[in-house]
Amino acid sequence: MRLATLTRSHEWWDHKTPQVLSLAYATAIIANASLFNLLVPGFLLIFAGLVAIAIYASVINDFTDMEIDRACGKSNMMERLHPGMRLLLVLSSLGLVLTAAALMYANIYADVFYLLIVFAISIYSFEPVRLKKRGIWGIISCACAEHFFPVLFSIAVITWYSGSKVDILWLFAAGSLSLIYGIRSILWHQFLDKENDMQSGIHTFAAAIDPGSFKKWSRAIIIVEWIALILVLFHLQLWLPVILLLIYIVFVLLRARLFHSRIIAVIAPKEGYFQLLMLDYYSLFFPVSLLIYTTFKHPFDWVVLVVHMVLFRKILWYNLKDGYHILKGVVSAL
Repeated sequence: MRLATLTRSHEWWDHKTPQVLSLAYATAIIANASLFNLLVPGFLLIFAGLVAIAIYASVINDFTDMEIDRACGKSNMMERLHPGMRLLLVLSSLGLVLTAAALMYANIYADVFYLLIVFAISIYSFEPVRLKKRGIWGIISCACAEHFFPVLFSIAVITWYSGSKVDILWLFAAGSLSLIYGIRSILWHQFLDKENDMQSGIHTFAAAIDPGSFKKWSRAIIIVEWIALILVLFHLQLWLPVILLLIYIVFVLLRARLFHSRIIAVIAPKEGYFQLLMLDYYSLFFPVSLLIYTTFKHPFDWVVLVVHMVLFRKILWYNLKDGYHILKGVVSAL
């Protein structure tokens, strides 16, 4: 089985990983450390650890969703395996993440945050807790597993290998941003898949909520997220992420005007194009702004910039294409 299939990388690689890495980059910048010098073992450990987590999450998701997937006719790799092989696969994936945790035992903060990722994934999926079907608790546990704890884990790893002290205020600012954005993005996904989840018998938080009545709450969530972003930017004390934030805002407004693409905080329209507010900033503009800044302080960090662009070339290409068409539209309107 291909690693991309086993980890379901298409569901998280381009839009979730850059946020985790960008806050790790920011941690190195605060510590005045070279990203190039932290590639091995720092960023390699983050990458390997998150891949192990992705394998575990994918395996137990298929294992715990077999009955639901069978009922709605959805393909599930576990169905093709003998019951004994299913259990072996679950235990092997658990052993993989526990081995990763054991290898970083000396870094207590990273170890704790890493194990909390495993814990959040487990209580989200496994009975009798299975927070996946327990409304808002499912949203929170998923946001912790996919955004909050991975960010804190990556910060702890870079803090350790850069030889700096744990910055509680930075942990709070970065953690708050990742948690609130995680909650908002998962809500968006749940509302988008509401009908499919209801047909499958999955009782998510969004399944019990009228999208129209939730719009005021989506505005409140985005305001709290912006406050958290301001805390992050204030802690960094850098102009480049702010400048690229302003460029991003103009980019989003032009995209909305020229492409008739609605800007949404959570609730997507049933028809037409839309863009989730801040998604491209966290996925592209913010990490690139940090990488450009650090290349001027540490010359070899351009290697990290190139590697990042190659790894996340899809989101880069998508925005470059939009930028090209926006430029054409603006020029033709003059």
